[in-house]
Amino acid sequence: MISMKKIIVLVLLISGYSISQVRGQATASFNFSLASRPVTGWVNVTGDPSTAVRAATDAATGIGISSVATANWSGYLGACAHDSNGVTNGTFFPAAVMYNNWFQYGTSLGNYNAAIPQFIISGLNVDSVYTIKMSGSSTSGFTSNPTRYTVSGVTVYGPIDINAHSNITAGATFNNIAPDETGKIKIYVNTTSASQVADICGIQIIRQRTVAPVPVVTITSPENNDILLEANNVTVNATATETGGSIRKVEFYTNGTKVGDDSVAPYTYSWVNPNEGTYALTARAIDSAGSTGTSTINVSIEPLSSFWSMTGNIKANADSNFLGTVDTNRLAIRTNNVERVSVLGDGTVGIGTKNTQGYKLAVNGNAIFTKVRIKAYAAWPDYVFKKEYKLPGLDSLERYIQLHQHLPGITPAATVKKEGMDIADDQAILLKKIEELTLYLIGQNKKLERQNKRLKDQNIKLEKLQREVQQLKKHTKI
Repeated sequence: MISMKKIIVLVLLISGYSISQVRGQATASFNFSLASRPVTGWVNVTGDPSTAVRAATDAATGIGISSVATANWSGYLGACAHDSNGVTNGTFFPAAVMYNNWFQYGTSLGNYNAAIPQFIISGLNVDSVYTIKMSGSSTSGFTSNPTRYTVSGVTVYGPIDINAHSNITAGATFNNIAPDETGKIKIYVNTTSASQVADICGIQIIRQRTVAPVPVVTITSPENNDILLEANNVTVNATATETGGSIRKVEFYTNGTKVGDDSVAPYTYSWVNPNEGTYALTARAIDSAGSTGTSTINVSIEPLSSFWSMTGNIKANADSNFLGTVDTNRLAIRTNNVERVSVLGDGTVGIGTKNTQGYKLAVNGNAIFTKVRIKAYAAWPDYVFKKEYKLPGLDSLERYIQLHQHLPGITPAATVKKEGMDIADDQAILLKKIEELTLYLIGQNKKLERQNKRLKDQNIKLEKLQREVQQLKKHTKI
């Protein structure tokens, strides 16, 4: 007869669950202090790990933690534990956990060996994976930025660095950690070349499978859509990283066929003498847990005959074969080994200069033209001749000149000296002034014509009076 327990297990297996998953969501939490500092929901591991091995077990899960031999802890003045040395308002772990800590000093302050672990976690299920969370906080005068945490189970995970000095919110989270064949995980708490002390206030071990971290890989060279020359070796470079995990190797593929791999960063592959054609280059990063991430670019390998020749080309398609660059670097043209012309990555051109200051063409030196046509965007100033245009009075114009020492609308000399001239705008302004001057001259001419007419009329009247006076004089004599 089948027992009820076996029936339950059978039902769970049929439903797609395993025994480890039924037990799965358990958490063991350990906080570290010198004296007894209990925190609700946490197992307090007390004492100084540099004077004796300290250990504790979580009764609910059976998971235990133990400091390793005292020689694995590098103390300062005979101590590796301190109470009330952390922040009072920590949030990554409860504040009471982050208020106390264990620590060890770096090579400059103690007998330090980064190759040996500080903790052993035991009582783990070899068929399960675990999330490991750690954090530290210290307000001492020594810097713990960064503190480096590394986890070792069936393989090595990490490291993950956090800035532990006065830390409130930061912590290291390692996902999907598989214990070794004995059901144990080793924990390393190390300094770096930039830190003097490494801190740890608490560790949580969570039996569950979280979403696995995925490697992030990028091909850094060549670049996507590069056109490469046949009969040359091509070095393919890639970067690969993963938060909460470590990269085991990067594999390289051309058109889906594996051609090589590299397990040491920076990750490279030498593509020897590729044939003419179009290729998809793929870099595939694999982490310690077997998760993968890929990056793919497209490149073309073209024969020598397709590239520009010093003696001329035939059948050269300028859309795909050209003189220039396929990246953001500038193109330099030299004579006598001196750069004369520079075409920048943004398409601006400099003659005698590499600094175009954002202009489409910058010339450092003299230039001569037989003809220049400038198409201005501004309105051409023929509007001056329209009836509604109000011509400034000469008296107000005189006051403006006295005050500013230049005509209205004309660029001041100081601005021209600093920024140069806008030929199109200045030409339009000069034409406007010429047209205004023409109106002034026409106005003055009309005024002179009226004055001349008045003078002529006055002369006629005067001559008439003179004749009348002479007639009177004749009559008086008689």
